[in-house]
Amino acid sequence: MEPGGQPVAAPLNRAIAHSLLYPSLVANKYTCEERWMTEEGDAIVVAWGDGHVSTYPFTYLRGYCPCAACQGHGGGPPEWQSPAADLGLQGVRLVGAYGINPVWSDGHDTGIFANIKLRRMCPCSDCLDMKEPGAPLQLMPE
Repeated sequence: MEPGGQPVAAPLNRAIAHSLLYPSLVANKYTCEERWMTEEGDAIVVAWGDGHVSTYPFTYLRGYCPCAACQGHGGGPPEWQSPAADLGLQGVRLVGAYGINPVWSDGHDTGIFANIKLRRMCPCSDCLDMKEPGAPLQLMPE
């Protein structure tokens, strides 16, 4: 509280602030229009509101799982955690309108991938150009 009893405004996340200023630009970039699994059954594909399509191999998502058990509480770029060779996806829970929570065959199910994070970690050649995961992940700017 500020002196006089007025609440102090919390700082806005940069993506949220940008979306308030430029809703027609940002809302579409981070809006998931559709999700599906590849025919091979080894990746999740996301079609974004701006027309971009991202393909996320299961090993990529599991290896960069954003949960605290995998990444710790310190922040910083996501660290690679080698998944099991026989990794499979048992299901995907929707988390509100803003993300997904994969359920993996190794029993892990605490990672929530918000749409903003998913878009910023797109491994395609137009975005991060990730051919082989393993290094700390430098997310695209918001």
